[in-house]
Parts: sequence; C-alpha cells; structure tokens
Amino acid sequence: GPYAGVDDQALMGLAGLEPADADPSKVAEAIVDLVAMPHGHRPFRVHIDPSDDGAAIVNGVADRVRAQLLERIGLADLLHPKP
Repeated sequence: GPYAGVDDQALMGLAGLEPADADPSKVAEAIVDLVAMPHGHRPFRVHIDPSDDGAAIVNGVADRVRAQLLERIGLADLLHPKP
C-alpha cells in the first residue's frame, strides 16, 4: 500500500536525529537524582532528550490537559502522591 516502508523510514529518521555525542549515562544520572529526592518531590516525568525532538513540549501539554480533565471530573487527588 501507499504506506509500505513508512515504519522503517520513521525509525531511520528518528535515529538520524540523535546526536553523535549523546551520552546514555545521562539517563542513569537522572535516575540517581530522582531516587535521591524525598517522597512527594519527584517530578511526574523527566526528559533526557539529546535529540531535542519536542517530546518535553508535547508531554507538557498532555500533562496540563490531563490535570485539567482530572480536576473537572473530581479526581485531582490522583495528581499528587499521598503522604
């Protein structure tokens, strides 16, 4: 069909966005930092994005819309950990 091979094209394109100097140890460092944070102070999401593909912006919008929806339906307590 007209979309034959689009999956391979997308994967190759995404791989091409990754900078040559991307450092996977940044992920481990972020995990160590998160574990060291006290209960209730950890962020919902952390981005380690050397390709700067816009995921942080997209996820920020999704998080905001999710929070608004949970507020509207009376489930805002799901947005924060219990003490």
